[in-house]
Amino acid sequence: MMIQYRGSEPIGARMRYLACAHLLVILACILPAASGANVTRPLSLSIDLGDIPGRPPAPEFPFERFFQTSTLRQLRFAPDDRVLYFIRNDGRVDNIFELDLESRAVRQVTRLAEPVSGFGVDHQGRFLIIQQDVAGNENHDLYRFDLAAGNLRRLTTAGEGDSTLACGLSPDDTLLYYAQTRQQRREAGLWQLEISSGKPRQLLPGNGHTFDCDAVSADGRYLLFGELIGFDERRLGLLDLETGKTRSINAAPGINNLDGNFAGEQVYFRSALDADRFRLWRYRIADGTLEPVELPVGQDLEALSMYADGRVAVISYRGALAGRTVVFSDGFDAPVGFGLPPETVTEAVFSDTNPALGVVLTEAASMPGRYYLIGSGVPVLLYDANRSGIDSSYFSVARSVRIPGFAGLEIPVHLFIPNGTSASNPRPVILLVHGGPEDHVDPFYSSTIQFLANRGFIVVIPNVRGSGGFGKHYASLDNNDWGGGHIRDLVAVAAAVRDMDFVYPDGLFIVGMSFGGFSVMSLITQYPDIFRAAVEFFGFTELATFVDSWPRYLQRHLFAELGFDPRRDRIRNRRLSPLYHVDRIRIPLQIHQGANDIRVPRVQSDWLVQKLRGMGRAVEYFVYPDEGHGFTRYGNERLAYQRLVAFLRRQLPGDAAESDCCSSNPVAPADYSRAQAGDPRARITQSGVSGSFAALCALRVCEFPNRSRIISLRLTSRPR
Repeated sequence: MMIQYRGSEPIGARMRYLACAHLLVILACILPAASGANVTRPLSLSIDLGDIPGRPPAPEFPFERFFQTSTLRQLRFAPDDRVLYFIRNDGRVDNIFELDLESRAVRQVTRLAEPVSGFGVDHQGRFLIIQQDVAGNENHDLYRFDLAAGNLRRLTTAGEGDSTLACGLSPDDTLLYYAQTRQQRREAGLWQLEISSGKPRQLLPGNGHTFDCDAVSADGRYLLFGELIGFDERRLGLLDLETGKTRSINAAPGINNLDGNFAGEQVYFRSALDADRFRLWRYRIADGTLEPVELPVGQDLEALSMYADGRVAVISYRGALAGRTVVFSDGFDAPVGFGLPPETVTEAVFSDTNPALGVVLTEAASMPGRYYLIGSGVPVLLYDANRSGIDSSYFSVARSVRIPGFAGLEIPVHLFIPNGTSASNPRPVILLVHGGPEDHVDPFYSSTIQFLANRGFIVVIPNVRGSGGFGKHYASLDNNDWGGGHIRDLVAVAAAVRDMDFVYPDGLFIVGMSFGGFSVMSLITQYPDIFRAAVEFFGFTELATFVDSWPRYLQRHLFAELGFDPRRDRIRNRRLSPLYHVDRIRIPLQIHQGANDIRVPRVQSDWLVQKLRGMGRAVEYFVYPDEGHGFTRYGNERLAYQRLVAFLRRQLPGDAAESDCCSSNPVAPADYSRAQAGDPRARITQSGVSGSFAALCALRVCEFPNRSRIISLRLTSRPR
C-alpha cells in the first residue's frame, strides 16, 4: 500500500531543489525599486492566434459547470482490480469514490464532513487508511475506514500543531507505519502501529531530526525513509524492520532524493546527484551499489511511481515548456506506446497485481481529462471528466512563449486565450502568479483557469525565476532575493503582454496566492501604476512574523533562502516586507484569508487591511472561518471566484466593463439539465452517475497531474 495525497503524489514527492543565487541578480535586486521606478519595456512579441479569433464565443457558464470538468485525483486500483478508487469533491468537501471498471458506475465510498487529504488501500480490500485534518489546520491524523461496515476509527493523535503522515502497511495488513511530528513540528520520528489494539511503537526517534517515509517493501522487511535536512535536501535511507538497523542510500549534502520505490531487491528514486536536474537512480540492497539509470527520455524527472513490485514505472519529466509522462514496463529500454497522443498523456496508474492493467489520463489546455483503460489491446475510454455539458469548442486554448525578463532571462509564459479574441476584440488580462516559489504551471487543463477565461479574461501564467521545472540553477535565482528579480520578471511580462495587439491595455490585473500573494504585494508597492487592481489569496506580507510561524527546524532554511533572519535584521525586514510600504498602494485590492492558516498567520492580513482602511484606501477583505492555507470546501472556493470576477469587472473602465469582453451571457438552464440527465445533445459521456468534481484552485496549481501541485501534507511544505 502506498498512501497518496493531493495531486496523486507519494508522500516523498515534493521537495524541490535550489542552488546559490546568481551574483548579478543578488547585486541588482537586493533593494526593492522605488515607487514609480522606470521599467525597460521588452521588444513587442508576436503570438499566432491561429483560429482563436474565429472560434465560437462562449456563453458564460456558471462556476458549477466548470466544477464538473475537474480531474479525478489519487487513483488507486482495488486489490481485486474490479474498481478504481479516487478522490473528488462531493459538492461540499473532498471524499473517496469508486469507479466500477465493468459497469462504469460511480459510487461514493465516504461521506465525511472534513475533507480527505490522502488515502491508501489495504492488500485484501477490507479497509482504507485515510488522512484528515480539521478546517484546514494541517494537524493531520490517520483513520481506518471499514469498506463493508462504513465505520471510521481514529488510529493516531498527533496533537495540536503536529501532523501524522502514513508510510504503508505490512503485507498482512496488521501493522501501519507512519511518521509523526512532535513539539510543534520541531522533529519527526518513525512509528509502527498495531491496528487491532491501537498500540504504537517507535521505530526511529526524531531526537532533533525530521524523518518521513516513502514505502514498505513487498516482503515487509524494509521501510524506505527520508531525513529532511531542508527545503531542498533530503537524505534517503533504509530501515531493517527485523533488526532495527538503518543504512544510508544517499546522504550527499545539498541533494534531494525523492520518490523512493521498491522493485524486488532494488530501490529506485530520482535525485539531482551530480547533475543540475533530476535523474533516475538505482540502489541494490544486496551489495549497496548505487548507480544512475539511463533513460531514452529527458533527464529532468518530476515524478516517479512504480507498480507491481517495480515491473511498471510511470515517469514524468520536463519538456521545453511543459511536462511529459511516459510508462515503462519490465525495464527502461523504451516507453510503452498506447496509441494515444503522447503529448496529451499526463498521468498513469497501474494495478499492483496485474502489471498489464492500468489507467492513462490524457488532457490538453482546452480538453478536460479523459481516462483510458489499458490492458485489453486498444485503450478504451473509461471516463470523461467533462460532465458539464459544455461543448469542447467553448474551452479556451493556450499559447506558450518565452518572454525576456529582468537582465535578459527568458521567462516561460502560458496564455489561456478566450474564443473570439483578436486585435479588433481585445481582452483584459489576469496575470496569475503561482506559489512555491518553486511551483510551476504547465499549459494543461484547469477548470478554474477556464472559468476565468470564460469570463472574458486572458489568463497569463508566468514561470518567473525561482520556479521549479527548469533546472536547479533557474530555481535558485530567487535565493537571497525575495521581492527582487522575480518581481522585475513579472513587470517585464506585464509590459510585453500589454503591447500585444489582442490585449486591452487598460485592463491588466494581477492575482497570486501564498508566495504568489507575496509577489503581488511586493509588486504593487514597488510598481504601483502597472496594474489596474490586484487580488491576493493567503499571501504573507511581513517576513519576521511569517518566519516565526514556521517550525524551528525549518526556520534556518528560510533564512538561507532569504539571506538573513528578518527577526534580527529589522532594517532589511522593513525594506522587503510589503506591509511596511502599503502607503505606496494606489490601486484597488481584494484579499482572501483562511482563518486557520498556520503558514501565513491571519494577523498579517488583519494588519494590512487595518492600515489600508486607516489611509482610506480601497480594499475588500474576506476571511473564511473553515479554511487554512488554501480552499478545501467547494462552497468557499466558488464564492471566492465569484468575488474575484465581480471585483475585477468593477475596476474596468466603463466602456470595457460594458463591452462583449466581460458581459454576462448565461447559458440556458435547460442545456445544463440535459447534461445532468445524460442527454446526448449535452455532448458528455455519462458513466454510471453524474456528480460534482472538486474545482481545484488554479491559484494553488493543483490540477496538473504529475507536475505543479500543492502537497500541504509534507512535513516541510514550502511557502506557497
